[in-house]
Amino acid sequence: MTTSLQSVYLRPGFLLKRCHQVTAALFVDHCRDFGVTASQYGALRALDEFPGLDQLAVGRLIGLDRSTAGLVVKLLARRGLLERTVNEQDNRRKRLQLSPAGRRLLRSMEPAAGRAQTAALSVLPPAMRKQFLALLGEFLRGHDAIISPMDVMAGKPFGSRFDALISSRPAARLARERPARSRDGSVRRKDRR
Repeated sequence: MTTSLQSVYLRPGFLLKRCHQVTAALFVDHCRDFGVTASQYGALRALDEFPGLDQLAVGRLIGLDRSTAGLVVKLLARRGLLERTVNEQDNRRKRLQLSPAGRRLLRSMEPAAGRAQTAALSVLPPAMRKQFLALLGEFLRGHDAIISPMDVMAGKPFGSRFDALISSRPAARLARERPARSRDGSVRRKDRR
């Protein structure tokens, strides 16, 4: 039994993925002169509001897994946009804060990032924009996937099983952990003993 491609296009995951692709492209278009990705911008914003975090907390605040957060921090540090200092409580974790160059870059790109957000919502009638954002918020709230900065700052465990999965298992590892499937789609057992 085959389903039409249209049924794939109507899946919530597909629609949300396409929305993300559109907003990411708009961010790149509006912020290209700054050479900063949306994830890097999120990290800069997080460190502007909460200086002294480690990269794990930054990742949790902006919804990145460990390896992606590590890469974002590494790239920002390489550009001199953030500074790392030793954390007295845990030498393995470095405290992060924006450098003066990072603060200047963030301030100078805020108007462009705002224009990207405005462009994303501009296709909706003004009366629907707040409603659209509220519905997305309700979707996340219903799945216990709202990010709570206060919980992150307090070091509380993840509020949602989705966030715990995302943060503890990068996508490449998730792909390796998926069960092998036969041609007919059934799960193959690795050990048939």
